[in-house]
Amino acid sequence: MKRPLLLSLLLSLSSLMAISADRPAKWAVPMQLDGVPNLHMITGTLYRSAQPTGEGMKNLGKLGIKTVINLRAFHSDKDEIKGTDILNERLNVKTWHIEDEDVVKFLQIVRKKENGPFLVHCQHGADRTGVMSCMFRIIEEGWSKDDAIKEMTEGGYGFHPVWKNIIDYVNNADIAKIRKEVEKQSIQASNGGEN
Repeated sequence: MKRPLLLSLLLSLSSLMAISADRPAKWAVPMQLDGVPNLHMITGTLYRSAQPTGEGMKNLGKLGIKTVINLRAFHSDKDEIKGTDILNERLNVKTWHIEDEDVVKFLQIVRKKENGPFLVHCQHGADRTGVMSCMFRIIEEGWSKDDAIKEMTEGGYGFHPVWKNIIDYVNNADIAKIRKEVEKQSIQASNGGEN
């Protein structure tokens, strides 16, 4: 009974190592955590995943996550997050219509370093989570649009090619304008909402 379990664990670890070996080093790192499917570490303070379960939220708390950012339009995390000390942020992001305003709000949340580390998720951890991670790479880390799109679509997160509008959004995004809006609103927030 123990041998098949050990063999299964070793095969899982070796396949994870093989996946990691084929990935560019700067791409998000795959992780395993019970109740948190499609989990990857983008940076030391930002993680991405599919919808965590209640057990997953508890495990995220043990991992040190302080804030969960839910991008799902029709699902709240209130039941899953109950019983943890994790802060719950929710953005109503529509996969079929990504807006600059959503990106600005997301980046403002992750800029509040005192509330991190952060986990961003949607249902599958692929498309809405993908575009926010992609825009984070471009605006906060200075990646090119091409490099960030490649990670989003080929990084093993499950990006659905039907959402071509997401790629179009990134390609057409006015990065300077979005960055300026994030900075403007961050300054306003630190001044108590004053201009």
